[in-house]
Amino acid sequence: MLRLLFPYLLFGTLGLIVLFDNVGSRDGEAGSGGIREVVSRDLVCQMDVGDRITAEYAGRRYHFCTENCRELFLAAPGDYLSENCLVCLADQGIRKQVSSENPAYTWQDTTYHFCLEDHRAAFAADPAGYFIHSMWGIPDWLYGSSIAVVLILSFGLFEWIARSRRNKPPSAARIDLLSPSWIGSLVRWAPFRFLCQLIFVLLFALIIVAGLFGNQLAALNIAPLMTWTIWWGGLVVLIMFFGKAWCYVCPWDAVAGWVERLRFWGKGKEGLGLGLSWPKPLRNIFLATAFFVGLTWLELGFGITMNPQATAMLGLGMLSLTLLAVLVFERRAFCRYGCLVGRVSGLYALFSATEVRAREPELCHSCATQDCYKGNEKGFGCPTNLFPGTLKQNTYCINCMECVKTCPSDNMTVRARPWGADLVEKGRPRRDEAYLALLMLAITGFHGLTMTKIWKDMLGFFEESLQLAYIPAFSFGMFLLLAGPILIYAILVKGTVILGRNPQVSYDRAFIAFAYSLLPIALFYHLAHNLEHMLMEGQKVIPLLSNPLGYLPGESWSFLGAAGIGPWNLFGTAEWVIAPLVSLPSLWIMQVILVLVGHVFALWVADCSARNLYPAKGAAFRSQIPMLIGMVLFSIFSLWLLKQPMEMRSSAM
Repeated sequence: MLRLLFPYLLFGTLGLIVLFDNVGSRDGEAGSGGIREVVSRDLVCQMDVGDRITAEYAGRRYHFCTENCRELFLAAPGDYLSENCLVCLADQGIRKQVSSENPAYTWQDTTYHFCLEDHRAAFAADPAGYFIHSMWGIPDWLYGSSIAVVLILSFGLFEWIARSRRNKPPSAARIDLLSPSWIGSLVRWAPFRFLCQLIFVLLFALIIVAGLFGNQLAALNIAPLMTWTIWWGGLVVLIMFFGKAWCYVCPWDAVAGWVERLRFWGKGKEGLGLGLSWPKPLRNIFLATAFFVGLTWLELGFGITMNPQATAMLGLGMLSLTLLAVLVFERRAFCRYGCLVGRVSGLYALFSATEVRAREPELCHSCATQDCYKGNEKGFGCPTNLFPGTLKQNTYCINCMECVKTCPSDNMTVRARPWGADLVEKGRPRRDEAYLALLMLAITGFHGLTMTKIWKDMLGFFEESLQLAYIPAFSFGMFLLLAGPILIYAILVKGTVILGRNPQVSYDRAFIAFAYSLLPIALFYHLAHNLEHMLMEGQKVIPLLSNPLGYLPGESWSFLGAAGIGPWNLFGTAEWVIAPLVSLPSLWIMQVILVLVGHVFALWVADCSARNLYPAKGAAFRSQIPMLIGMVLFSIFSLWLLKQPMEMRSSAM
């Protein structure tokens, strides 16, 4: 039962850290509390901060993100109080109160002065681009102690626990979430999914409209923040608890399904789709993997996260692919084989705390109608061509609930379960899934590295030494950093096979099997990284909801037949300036906790994989040694990334 409750205890603890962090200030003075605290700009790192850490100078109070910035300011206040032209960085030599002769531009309630009118115009074109702030990484003491904990867990305490439980099966604790009759009835009610989808279709439409027709400054437009911080960041949390619940409300699938079926819910006559079979050479997830790598290349190489229009076009591109596939191919073949979101979430969903399963699998074996697969008058057959009655893993289930509707015996349900249940089952590991798992590990690390100065220096080296333009240099660096972890893993697997000493276990079999054990490391670092964005930037969605298209004061606008001048303020929150929801010291603790939890789960999954491959106790123990070393390296690399200052455009999202 403890394993079943652990996800909720962990996130409850993280929630308490955020709650207590907002009670009072870090320097011992009474804070305002809540999310409406005083917000200022840290003069050292240019972050928006609350009133937790302050310093007095010349009769004025200044606010900082951490003690690091506070100490740097107090050591040389004049370096941070002088006003420079933000374009050429020349010292104006005068304070802004008396520099009215210099060209000026007001942005986010602050007026900045410039040497030349050309400089003012350059700043006005992209103000956020001139505020690159460095977010401090975890301090040395926390980094060192975290590494010590990783080593203790890897070579001491955890191995003792694993040995003591070696012959015990994984916990089978489950809770039937549809056992309350009203919940089951709601899920089976045909319009329910439509109503859920409609909410997300409307949000998707808002992102498209804002991205295409709104202000193209990312700081003022809701499309980038809603897409890359709220959705992309929150998706990982959703998967950890509810598996592929996103597929249930996916706006792309919703619109495509409505068009193809010519109705919003329920079964009717044959739809518009041609119902062709998905090509046999593409009946794997290599296509989705290519899309995932391509998205990473576009996102980081071309900066589409800072481009509202590109964000909207990417969303429309996904809708077009989904619609085309639904109209051409049978069922939801694209969802199973081609959707990058579905495939990434599908592998992460192996770790999820929920599952769609049969209550009594034996009853399904004797079922003559197989309505959950074929469909009946109550619903459609499984859209991804699964037989739900014998389903054992979450990877390809899209949580559509059609099997719950169509099962004549009411034998299909949704259950809560312990984290990682699928990863320790004796399933059928696949080569395409193994490579995607490795790429997910590599890409999460690469994503974090691109936000550091180290990556910028690396790019500069490639451009200078190899005489490459930016995009070729970026592509070359991305290839090296994605291939590196896979090469390291391949070497470690060779050591595993040698130490396992079992001729029946081939290198290829071990390579595929152990790849899944790296998923917890990727998943929890991914969450730790996204937590930084969600808690430090996500609160900005509140003012943006009132002015989603980012119209500026005095700016004329026209949309859907309406016209006016000035910004919208639909909910009265457009002028709100909200501090980050957590301080950096508290964020560091949360991030380290997540990385350590991911490391422990990875060790556990590797132990189970080793026992499945090598039944002999000694061989199972020996075979884990190379993977243990690899997991220590990957987890320490995750901690090292969290230690690096992250360079980001201030207020860009």
